[in-house]
Amino acid sequence: MSDDRSELTQALETLLRAIGPPPAPAAELQAALRQVDGLTQALGPDSPAQLRHFLQRRSYVKALEYLQQG
Repeated sequence: MSDDRSELTQALETLLRAIGPPPAPAAELQAALRQVDGLTQALGPDSPAQLRHFLQRRSYVKALEYLQQG
């Protein structure tokens, strides 16, 4: 897994843990969401279309599953 994909995987895992249950404090959740959003925006046009679709639709569980599969 490339460094970008690894970083995105870790960011998604952190975000999903912050969402809960139990939910993390709002500041922690916002920070995790900002990190995922930043990494999503940094994806290049050569990144997989399905991954971009999941992230743009905020289907974070599906995006994480996609990353973990390959």
